Amino acid sequence: MSSAIDVVLGEGRVLRVIGPARIDVISGTILAVGSKFTSGASIVVHKYRSYGIKALSEVKLRVTLGEGSKIEEVKEGEVVDDWLKASEQVLHICRRSPCKVLIAGPPDSGKSTFAAFVANYLREAGMKVCVVEGDIGQEDVLVPTTIALAEVSKPILWLRELEALKFRFVGCTSPQYCYSESIQAIKELVDEAVKMGFNVIVVNTDGWVNTTLALEHKLSIVRWVRPDVIVTTSSELYSYFLRCLGKFAKIINIPKPTVVRERSKEERRELRVAAYRRYLSKGKPRKVKLDSIGIIGACSLCGEPLTKDDVKNLLKVPENVLEKVVYSSRFGDTVFLVVKEPVELSASSSGLEKVFTIVARDMVGSIVAILGSDMREVGIGVILSVDIESRELTILTPWDGEIRGLIVGKVRLTEEFEEMGKVIRCTL
Repeated sequence: MSSAIDVVLGEGRVLRVIGPARIDVISGTILAVGSKFTSGASIVVHKYRSYGIKALSEVKLRVTLGEGSKIEEVKEGEVVDDWLKASEQVLHICRRSPCKVLIAGPPDSGKSTFAAFVANYLREAGMKVCVVEGDIGQEDVLVPTTIALAEVSKPILWLRELEALKFRFVGCTSPQYCYSESIQAIKELVDEAVKMGFNVIVVNTDGWVNTTLALEHKLSIVRWVRPDVIVTTSSELYSYFLRCLGKFAKIINIPKPTVVRERSKEERRELRVAAYRRYLSKGKPRKVKLDSIGIIGACSLCGEPLTKDDVKNLLKVPENVLEKVVYSSRFGDTVFLVVKEPVELSASSSGLEKVFTIVARDMVGSIVAILGSDMREVGIGVILSVDIESRELTILTPWDGEIRGLIVGKVRLTEEFEEMGKVIRCTL
């Protein structure tokens, strides 16, 4: 059930709206996520989002509330004015071009919303603005496992409203498992944005900031991106960046919203599923011959093929185990065995070689990046089937152009596009 109520808001007042809700501007002008909306405009607040709506003049709003939504006029402590002040500082610094703005903070602290806020604000000031969405776990622009570049050419409330111009495939959803790849991907897309002539490049980062390694990861991103402005959403992180980087960039700390729509693990999972489904549901199955393409991240398929006699002699594998092996190869110092069903190898059976087994059915569902002629990502897909004997893969992907290569990621999806755990070793 939904209900509609009319709200009159005096100039300068702020209304906090927790979705799902729709706001129709009957009269006056409001500021929402850094953009102005006037009489006749409508905005939709997703069920997982909440925003502070500021009246720039006396306004009349019609707010339609969905299940679980809420509105309240904020008496004090709202962050809109602080965010406006920060955005004005960024605008002052970014009058020279190109300008890079990096946002860092813990989960559910307003990073993505401020990325949209400052991007909207700078766009309305006449600048050509883009966002590099660097949160590989909650990637809003494309799908998790990727980092994407998108132009902000119209008002947005959520980064999910953007369309990717370019992207890089990282292959996992946690930066600690793809540390260098995530840094390189962000750097490359920032460099691409500079070449494309954007005045301002807003870089949103993931929320991994709670360990020494996590902080060093953020520091490495800063080193390679070299932002003009760093915006933090926690005082602790602000102090860290100020001590380490205050001589190199302007450091601004912003408060988190007084009311935060914190997402549970289940809600985060639903958002990831929705992102995968939005992209992959437009795809069609495509067959690819492994011998006709390049492939990265497929340890077993890239290795030197071994016969069953090779495996038996190298690893002293017993006959009952050997019968379950459908394909084997040596890749570096490891022997990979693709088996019909899980097997156990005793320490004595592995000889001097490292051994890694992959159950054949577990190859299905692996997420992959599709490479074009210049070894650059052109699409994303998921493996539907693997025929080892004919060395053929079937991939579900919306990409309909030439497939010159694949990068196999460390995430597997079910038929419903739900993640099946995180894989550290090769899935193929």
